[in-house]
Amino acid sequence: MRAPWAIVCDFDGTALTEDLGDQVAFHFAGVDAYRAAEDRYRAGELDFGRLLQAVFGPIRASRAEIAAFARARAAWRPGFEAFLDACRRGGRPFLVVSSGLDAYIEPVLEGLAPELRAHVELRANRADCGDDGLRVGFHGADCGFCGFCKGDVVRELQAAGHKVAVCGDGTGDRHAADAADHVFARAGSSLVRYCAEQGIRHDVFETFGEVMARFPA
Repeated sequence: MRAPWAIVCDFDGTALTEDLGDQVAFHFAGVDAYRAAEDRYRAGELDFGRLLQAVFGPIRASRAEIAAFARARAAWRPGFEAFLDACRRGGRPFLVVSSGLDAYIEPVLEGLAPELRAHVELRANRADCGDDGLRVGFHGADCGFCGFCKGDVVRELQAAGHKVAVCGDGTGDRHAADAADHVFARAGSSLVRYCAEQGIRHDVFETFGEVMARFPA
């Protein structure tokens, strides 16, 4: 596993064993508000970007409260830290790219060993927390599907001379998978089904040990 490979890794449900963004919304906004927003999304009333605002908007917790919850709840998927360290030692850029919020992702990343945290570049949406609710500031242009388009990140890295491996699991990873040079899709996820339907070559993984073992030369 040598340069010029770069890694674009989803956070919720991929780097972590569960979707921490969902848990933040459940805990601070309530399950009923989350389900109502999901129903509107499925009915076609909301695109993905507006779904994120509807899910997180009712949250009135401070960044400190969200951070404390995230640190207590988060669990890395087995092998993630070893894979990140292998990328660090191999000089391969490693980007955590998420349509989730910096307010819960950054505190979890800060729990990594300092040399590992220093190797991770985070691209995520911004949370503006206030007494009247939480506003989502999108990291990049909203393509209407991803919240902000992970495919743009993949193409940016490719333009800089890298081949890009994407690790993901969900709807927000589809445009990244479309553009990637190699895809790792978490077992049982909708990304596995999407790649199969679209004829995108991919490896299915449950742990990052499997990602390391199958990483392309």
